[in-house]
Amino acid sequence: MNLPDILEFIAVGFRADRFKTLMSSLGIIIGVMAIVVMLSVGEGLYSGVSSQFSTLNLDMIRVMPGSAHFGGPGGDQNRNPAEPAKFTEKDTKVLENVVGVKNVAPQTSASVVVAFRNTNASASLTGVDPDKEETLKGDVAQGRFLTGSDYKSIVIGNGVSQDLFRMKITPGNKIRLYRKDRYMDFKVVGVLKEAEQTSFGGPGSNEDNQMYITHKAMEELQGEDNYYYGSFQVTVYDPEQVDSIIERIKNDLKRYHKNEAYDATTARDMLASLMSVLSMIKYALAGIGAISLLVGGIGIANVMMLTVKERIREIGVMKALGATTRDIRIQYLLEAGVLGVVSSIIGIAMGVTVSYLIGSVASLPSAITAQSIVLGLLFGVVTTTIAGVYPANKAAKLDPIEALRAE
Repeated sequence: MNLPDILEFIAVGFRADRFKTLMSSLGIIIGVMAIVVMLSVGEGLYSGVSSQFSTLNLDMIRVMPGSAHFGGPGGDQNRNPAEPAKFTEKDTKVLENVVGVKNVAPQTSASVVVAFRNTNASASLTGVDPDKEETLKGDVAQGRFLTGSDYKSIVIGNGVSQDLFRMKITPGNKIRLYRKDRYMDFKVVGVLKEAEQTSFGGPGSNEDNQMYITHKAMEELQGEDNYYYGSFQVTVYDPEQVDSIIERIKNDLKRYHKNEAYDATTARDMLASLMSVLSMIKYALAGIGAISLLVGGIGIANVMMLTVKERIREIGVMKALGATTRDIRIQYLLEAGVLGVVSSIIGIAMGVTVSYLIGSVASLPSAITAQSIVLGLLFGVVTTTIAGVYPANKAAKLDPIEALRAE
């Protein structure tokens, strides 16, 4: 038998029992669809996080109280059980004197209630040193940024200006901030640009709801006996020296915070940890799809075994007419392979459709890649072909005389 004859014979068999063909291919379709969907969603999450971090300065060092270790071996062993360090202006001077450090920007953040025209809303407030915040200065869309002499002036994010209240807040308006049992009135002097959109839908991070005042104003608003910085944003001259500068920062701070916990990290550390986790999630999701595919392969093997039993007399006739053992084996393997290819193509088409639906309905990123399509097709074809090996061998080894005798 030549190849065209075998393929025609397979097509006739599929058409003769469409229901059985559909049921045997359904497991493969669902399995391939699951692999494509899960790989696409996983890849979308991976690329989405990568694109967000690409807008950040990955080489900026963030120094903060407590332990901020991201991932890595050891897990909880890397956490420092000591009390979080309390940073003051003295620590600013220490960091500025570290070799390789270009700029040190201390920040202190708090949650506050904003009152504007008899309406209240929540937002985030950050105390800054205006002379050290070069990036924020360049993000002003209306008005100006803070100056060192500002006391009761405030710069607000675009979300606070446009969305927090029914009426827009513009430079010149006055707002009142409540922090615990204290409050202060501020004049808006600037509005920042709108933050970039994230790949996960909605406005980018919480930057739009941030507000900025000077440390002097923040200290009064908090009204505490001692005022401490919440973190430092440290920029360096040479990004290639970030790791060594982090070590120098830790060593220099140790002189003043021997029994206190603090850490110095970069966004690159967190990105590496997140990428590692997302990679594991992506392939774990694909593994779940592969399990579905395996179940589908077992179903195909069972159906083909039943097919061999149903077609014993047919196999006997074919052998009596000159079909060899090799012909019979090839026919059954091709039957499984063709079923796998067709089922995989249908599964891939459904997987692409479902991925886009998930992305649009659930506001989750999805990325259809050639890798997910090839893996889905490869898994589908290989699974069905392997599932057809035993039935094919069993059919090929049938004795033609015994086969013709079968009822």
